[in-house]
Amino acid sequence: MAIDLERRPTKKHAVVIGAGFGGLACAKKLRKLDSYSVTLIDRNPYQLFSPLLYQVATASLPEDDIAFPVRTAYQDVQFVRAEVTNIDATKKELILSNGKTISYDDLILAVGSEGTTFGIPGVAEHAFQMKSVSDAREIRHSLLSAYESVEDGLLPLESLNVVIVGGGPTGVELAGAVKELQHEIHREFEHIAPKATVTLLEAGPRLLPTFHPHSSKYTLKTLTKMGVHVQVDAAVVEATPRSLRLKDGREIVAGTRIWAAGVVAPPHWKFLGETDRGNRIKVNSHLQISDSIWIVGDVASSPDGDGRPLPMVAPVAIQQGKHVARQIQRRESSKPLEVFKYRDKGQMATIGRRKAVVEMRSWLRFQGSLAWLTWLALHLAYLSGGRNRTSIFADWIWNYLVWTPRRTIID
Repeated sequence: MAIDLERRPTKKHAVVIGAGFGGLACAKKLRKLDSYSVTLIDRNPYQLFSPLLYQVATASLPEDDIAFPVRTAYQDVQFVRAEVTNIDATKKELILSNGKTISYDDLILAVGSEGTTFGIPGVAEHAFQMKSVSDAREIRHSLLSAYESVEDGLLPLESLNVVIVGGGPTGVELAGAVKELQHEIHREFEHIAPKATVTLLEAGPRLLPTFHPHSSKYTLKTLTKMGVHVQVDAAVVEATPRSLRLKDGREIVAGTRIWAAGVVAPPHWKFLGETDRGNRIKVNSHLQISDSIWIVGDVASSPDGDGRPLPMVAPVAIQQGKHVARQIQRRESSKPLEVFKYRDKGQMATIGRRKAVVEMRSWLRFQGSLAWLTWLALHLAYLSGGRNRTSIFADWIWNYLVWTPRRTIID
């Protein structure tokens, strides 16, 4: 029997799968339609602000600051904590992992992405991913507990070394934050901390490959000055319990090995339609695969003006989520659907305190303190919930003035 979730019989039912950027943006607009009830489904009871996961991993922010409880987000949106195991498009029903079903009139799939190892041997077993709070917690524990273990003689000195794979924004931000963390730990472990290293590996010829070469050059120069060992054209071919092996035969020994080299859509949803190499479902110009199923965010393969899939970033997901809500409203008003057009507002990456790169237009690029302040302002604006904004802003001010790692590490 299908769950009616106490919705009025006269109302249509929209179900959003995924409480990420795209899913919440869609639910927020859909809830204003008098003719619809809205249900949001996710396996976690919070929206994860993933762009700041690296700050949790490097002990500069608490977990609660980047996890916004969705049950209290919008009182007129029904939240169901569950995993969807199957979709019956003919009956317009979802099958949940507990065996229950939910009927829908419109279904919006916004399940986000997951890390990929590209099939490289040993990566899944011997390197950390960073896609969830638990991932960030494990990285933080590895980074900080290593010092006490080395000091006590339980681990060799090279266990303090950190190697990060992937020279995109996530890898760059993580490398800078880890180096700043290592610098601050000097105060507590002054005899061994100076031996700790950070290595950033990029398989391509430059860091931040989607940015302008000038931004890549600035990033390389800044990270190098901070003490990060940056290696480009450095492809990993194997991960072991103690090291990463490169295509050119070199081996880098490190106690903490973090994989930030790419993401794909979850393969579970490939049954819905044609997908690209990254498991993303190909959609029409309205973001549909049928009259009642819409796909948004990282799981949608939607081309840009040059025919290439749009990037898997939060601004795309947010714009697509809002677009779908508008199209449902237009359809209910007997208006024709509009083609989705992404408005690219630029890209940015932080490298460390007072260090960042921002590209807002092809002619508007800047670096340094102004870029860092811009990065701070934008991320605060994207955060859900006033409490989260206030807490993170206070933490950032404190960290800027007196940076002390959060010592809640042996958990």
